[in-house]
Amino acid sequence: MLISLVKNDNVERYLDQSAKIYYTGKKFPSSVALNKLNYFMPYIKKKGIRDLYLIKIARVGTRKEGQPDNDPNDFRLVFEIEFVKKLFKDYKPVELEIWHTFTDTNMRAILAI
Repeated sequence: MLISLVKNDNVERYLDQSAKIYYTGKKFPSSVALNKLNYFMPYIKKKGIRDLYLIKIARVGTRKEGQPDNDPNDFRLVFEIEFVKKLFKDYKPVELEIWHTFTDTNMRAILAI
């Protein structure tokens, strides 16, 4: 499972569970095994984690794909995601371990929070 910080310009899509894509920043930790990621949890600044998403596809793309101001050289990892359920009733604080932006973990550790 990947827990990752959501930038302020995308928070609304995660608050209402309508997000379909998560774009990483320009850097992504090489210690995260992409082939073992099945789930994604958005980390909302000053709130924490709550919702569980299925990672349907992980691919390389750009931050503003399909938009007029897209920079074709601004490569990112793109996760195509699907909302599964609220894992917690309220947001739970967690510490993001990798660059204070990412944490890779497993479901057992998350449920122990």
